[in-house]
Amino acid sequence: MSMERYPLKFKDVFKERIWGGRNLERVLDKPLPPGDEPIGESWEVVDHRSEASVVANGLYEGRSIRELREEFGEELVGRHGLELGRGQVPLLVKFLDAQEVLSVQVHPDDE
Repeated sequence: MSMERYPLKFKDVFKERIWGGRNLERVLDKPLPPGDEPIGESWEVVDHRSEASVVANGLYEGRSIRELREEFGEELVGRHGLELGRGQVPLLVKFLDAQEVLSVQVHPDDE
């Protein structure tokens, strides 16, 4: 079966961080979880071992990007994306709200 193509929108994945704040709501108009918890990250697209974005619109609404990758593979991310992803969609898009100065982090691959 071929994948129905349309612009996929995903539900936000909010991450509480001690250095975060509540500016994602004010600046980007994101509806943050209720309360005063400091939200430091909004993951827009993710296929990580601990999280997978969920489609928020259309035919695939409610399905995770992981499920779509498993079903449609190369059609979703391309041959090169499948190779680079090592079983995941090789993409993480996120917004940060850092209320403190953060250190630079580098995540090299195994090579």
